[in-house]
Amino acid sequence: MNKVLKYMYIVNYPPVEEEICLLEMKSIFGKIPEEKLLFSDIKFNPSNSPFIKTRLDILYEKDTVEEILEKVIKDKTIYDNFKLEYVRLNNNNNVPYDERLSLVKKISMEIIGVHNFKNPKFNFGLSKINDKWIFGIDNKNDYEWHTHDNKPYSYSNSLGVKVAKALVNIANNGCKEKTIIDPCCGVGTTIVEGLDADYKIEGYEINKSIAKNANKNLEFYGFKPIVVNDDMHNITKKYDSSIIDIPYGIFSHTSEDEQQKIIETARKISNKMVIISFENHDSMIISAGFKIIDRCIVTKGKFKRFIVVAK
Repeated sequence: MNKVLKYMYIVNYPPVEEEICLLEMKSIFGKIPEEKLLFSDIKFNPSNSPFIKTRLDILYEKDTVEEILEKVIKDKTIYDNFKLEYVRLNNNNNVPYDERLSLVKKISMEIIGVHNFKNPKFNFGLSKINDKWIFGIDNKNDYEWHTHDNKPYSYSNSLGVKVAKALVNIANNGCKEKTIIDPCCGVGTTIVEGLDADYKIEGYEINKSIAKNANKNLEFYGFKPIVVNDDMHNITKKYDSSIIDIPYGIFSHTSEDEQQKIIETARKISNKMVIISFENHDSMIISAGFKIIDRCIVTKGKFKRFIVVAK
């Protein structure tokens, strides 16, 4: 098999989640998609993102489909249980259906091995972008993380799974070696998503019953019950980043002083903070010694959640 030239990512999102998707992409890849399409040298598991539909590992990039076919013919590797599909782009699908079908059949006939359309071991993808034909390994988002939508324990003001999944990527820029702390983790939504994506994440929750439910959620999905029932202000360990979901108003009796202390403690225990709130906390963030580096807004029902990234 040929060496991977680069990776092509196709993303998708509803309008209300555009900002957090672009922030996630910028955090992982250092750039945002153009027409929901992004090329990168970074290899990232699409199933670890709520917005990446697929990653195509590009093996061949040629001016004509005939040149792609020549490359496929020269590859003498046996691929038992393979499938080839035309990878449709969100806003750049300029190849008619009949032509796509014909090309897929023609190239499939030259791949050595056995076709398996239902449960393939090798997924190949073909597409045309800006007058260039590309061929490679198609890695789709499996969307198995949607099972986390139905946790045994949840609350109406809990973060949604998609937002939590994006937040862990934003917190550590997709780097699995860095550590994350969620010191007010509630029922563990971000902890589940962090562990599911193989991040080094830990959680604290001051409320005993909620911490217990968080650990039950973790065990339900096959993870160790790692949430510690303790006050975040007692944390002495230093982390690369923290995720702080600050409740306020109708959801909590947390005072402004208490909110300020939470942010100040986040400054002490982490080098970087991603804070989620229902109101603007810029002055508190700056007062705690952070510098705001990015932000976005996520809408949930009638409410807006402000997400701020600070170092």
